[in-house]
Amino acid sequence: MHTWHGAAIADIRPTRGPVKLLAFAALLAIIAVLPACHRGTVGPSAPAVTLLVENRGYFDIIVFVMRSSATRGRRLGSVTGGLSQQFRVPETELQPGGLMVLQVRAIAGRSTWTSPALSVNAGSVARLDVIATSNGTLSQSQFYTQP
Repeated sequence: MHTWHGAAIADIRPTRGPVKLLAFAALLAIIAVLPACHRGTVGPSAPAVTLLVENRGYFDIIVFVMRSSATRGRRLGSVTGGLSQQFRVPETELQPGGLMVLQVRAIAGRSTWTSPALSVNAGSVARLDVIATSNGTLSQSQFYTQP
């Protein structure tokens, strides 16, 4: 015990065990996060199809790639009404035989549209023109490959 202006106070020193454990945990966390911060590529990137989406409607949309009709699609991203967006679709997300099927869902509306299957291969460019009708359906949308 030490005295400070006549009052007794306890000797407060951090024990080394918990401090070392906390420092070790922080170091492990930094090591785990570092690979995610790396922006370059270490090896060749996976083969992929470029998808250009043009949203010609007013509603924002979400675009999904469908690996099969029995599974839920993988979200590629959203496209604001009146704007375009580019996505990279890995070959592993395609259906057997290199077929790509997309599903589009309007965020504010209740409309969903599923594209016909389109034959694509890695390196090709697919285009999706999302067209909303006056009643909000997406049935006039078009999905095609770009020459």
